[in-house]
Amino acid sequence: MSRIFVCGDTHGIIDAKKLLRLKEKENLSQDDYIIICGDAGIVWSKDSLKDHIDFFEGLDCNVLYIDGNHENYDMLNSYPVEEWNGGQIHKISEHIYHLLRGEVFDICGKKFLTIGGADSSDKEYRKEHISWWSDERISYIDIEEAQRNLEKVNYKVDYVITHTPSTKVLKEFIEILTQCGEAIPYYLEPKLVSTPSTDMLDYINKNVKYKQWFCGHLHIDELIGKTQILYEEIVQIL
Repeated sequence: MSRIFVCGDTHGIIDAKKLLRLKEKENLSQDDYIIICGDAGIVWSKDSLKDHIDFFEGLDCNVLYIDGNHENYDMLNSYPVEEWNGGQIHKISEHIYHLLRGEVFDICGKKFLTIGGADSSDKEYRKEHISWWSDERISYIDIEEAQRNLEKVNYKVDYVITHTPSTKVLKEFIEILTQCGEAIPYYLEPKLVSTPSTDMLDYINKNVKYKQWFCGHLHIDELIGKTQILYEEIVQIL
C-alpha cells in the first residue's frame, strides 16, 4: 500500500538528512511518495545535478517537489513539460518529478493543489541567473492556471502544497509570536513580511476548500490552524 510523506526545504542535500532518517525508519519503497514543499534545490547547477539526482533516487521512493525561491529556474524550465496524474510536471529523472504551479494532481486517490514560488528576502545578496531568478515570484498567470484546474474539481481538494504561507497565515503567526509581548526572533523577521506571492495565496486560502495546507520556507515547524509549516518534521498523510 502506498504512503505519502510531506516535508519542508531540503536545499539540495544540505537539509536532506531528515530524508535519510525517514528511509531508514520507514523502509521506503517505489510505492511510496515524498512531497517536498519547495526549495528542494535538486536542479541547482550542472556541477551538482548528478549528485543530487543520485541522492534523491537513492531514497528508493518517488520524490515530488514544488519550486521555492531558491531554485535554478533557467535549468528547471529547460525540462520538457509532461502530463502526470492529472497535472503538468517536469520529469527530472525516473522517480523525481517537479510539480508545476496551479496544477491539481490525483495521488493515491487524494487531490493536491500545487503552487510553488515565493519572494526571496535575501535577493539583494544574490546575482540574477546565478543565484536568484525573478521567476520565483507567484504570478497572476499561476493563479489563473490554478483557477482553471480548480474549476474542474469545484474548488475542492484534499491538500494544498505551497512553498510560502499565505499573508493571512503570516499575520496569524505574528499574532501568536507577539501575544505575550515578546519580540519576533530576528531570524524570522524577514520571512514574516507579506509579499506579492503571499498575497496571491490569500485568494487560494479564501476560495478553496481543503483539509490541510502544507508549506515550508520559514525554516520552522509550526501548525497554524489548517496550515502546517514544515522544516525538520516530516508528516505522513496516507
